[in-house]
Amino acid sequence: MNNYAGATIEGFITHEPVIKQTKTGKSLCQFSLAVNHYTKEDDSPKVSYVDVETWNKTADICSKYLSKGRHIMVIGNLRQDRWENKEGKFQSKIKIIGNEVIFLDNSKESKERAKAS
Repeated sequence: MNNYAGATIEGFITHEPVIKQTKTGKSLCQFSLAVNHYTKEDDSPKVSYVDVETWNKTADICSKYLSKGRHIMVIGNLRQDRWENKEGKFQSKIKIIGNEVIFLDNSKESKERAKAS
């Protein structure tokens, strides 16, 4: 039985997306989002940085139309990578595997890009 690990985040892309091809020919696009959190006590946001991976057609679209600073929403699933580092310590990282990417910019350029995809 699979457990549910769905996630939806909204934020701003922190660096230019990186596109790669796997040995089997699948597209992989990797980028990171800065997500702002506000609290009642403080008007300045706290920022979390979340790594995102998209695959196949979604990866191709992301690599073509996304860039640093773009405001997007990602809907997908959480995934944890685990590995042992050179010093023998176990490390892990949680990321989102994006199944859907929604462009939130309201600029004319964004609307034209969305029509083209």
